[in-house]
Amino acid sequence: MTRKSASAVSAPPATRVRPRGSQNAAGEETRTTILDVAERICAAEGFEALSVRAISEAAGVNLAAITYHFGGKSQLFEEMFRRRVVPLNDERLALLDAALAGGAPTLEAVVRAFVEPPMKLTAAINARSNNSALVVMQFLSRAFAMPGENEFLQTYYEPVRSRFILALKHFLPRLPLEEVIWRYNLMVGGIIYAMGGWERMERPPAAFASASASAQRAHVHHQPDEMVDRMVRFFLAGLLAD
Repeated sequence: MTRKSASAVSAPPATRVRPRGSQNAAGEETRTTILDVAERICAAEGFEALSVRAISEAAGVNLAAITYHFGGKSQLFEEMFRRRVVPLNDERLALLDAALAGGAPTLEAVVRAFVEPPMKLTAAINARSNNSALVVMQFLSRAFAMPGENEFLQTYYEPVRSRFILALKHFLPRLPLEEVIWRYNLMVGGIIYAMGGWERMERPPAAFASASASAQRAHVHHQPDEMVDRMVRFFLAGLLAD
């Protein structure tokens, strides 16, 4: 029996190892894709339509990838919410801190701190006028409208809610707390409505659908500062009403 030389024995094929950096980049890309697809589903059909299987099929990833990156549907939903809402809340609180730190803080500055971040984001998204921008705006509108439906949302809502209600009460001492809370919630409702579709905020009734109305719509559409000012004036009047 002839003994085979070591060189004659075929070695097992080498396993190609992807560099760690590219592995991390690929994982982050998959994670972002899953979040984007889940966001589109929620924006179009509501949170009740969100399922791991639907996301898997639409994103072109297997179910295990969703489990690996998020653990499950509830964790995925929380991350969807967190990545969009936390930056807005952080900006609101930073503006509120700045408004109250000045020598003569005003109710208007408090209201502006609450209104400006979501409305300027809405204006920026609306100006892009593409499907992905509309998805983000619709998702945020739905997300802001449902704080009571998932317990974890209170973790994100409550610090902002508490700080702003406390600030409003300071400037409205004659109002009972219950009334201040009502008026705060009406501000929230106005913002949610505006975020859900800016076109409907600018569309005139049929009786006023003239060329001048169209020109006015085009002007307002591209003026985010004017949009914020209009809402601040309206909310201030409501807060100060007898």
